Amino acid sequence: MREDYEPFDNAEDVWFWFCACIQARGDGLRSRSDYCGKKRKCEVADIYRIIKSLKLKGRINNRQLRVLYSWGMMHFPPYYDKRAKRSEVRLWEEGITALEQELVAKCILENTYGQL
Repeated sequence: MREDYEPFDNAEDVWFWFCACIQARGDGLRSRSDYCGKKRKCEVADIYRIIKSLKLKGRINNRQLRVLYSWGMMHFPPYYDKRAKRSEVRLWEEGITALEQELVAKCILENTYGQL
C-alpha cells in the first residue's frame, strides 16, 4: 500500500479521476511514469473492476453507466447543469451512491457517514 498518495474527497472525485485517466489513455498515455497527476490509493483497473462487479451484481445498470460516463467525460456532475434532465440527475446520484458504497468497502474511500 502506498503511503504518499493523495486521498479522494468522495465518490464523484474518484469517478472524475477515473474518466480523466481513460481520456489520457485515449490521448496516448501508456504508463504510470508518463502520468503527471497526483498519486492515488488505487489503480484505474481497480475502479474498472468495481464498476464491472456492480454491474454483474445488478447494483448499477446500463442507463446509469451511460449517464456516469457522459457526465464524467465532461468532468461535471449533471446537478450543476440546467441542461441536464431530472432523470440524468437521479441516475447519476444512484450510480455514485452505489460506487461510493463499494469504494468504502474496498477502503479506497474513508467512511464519512454520520460525521459532521
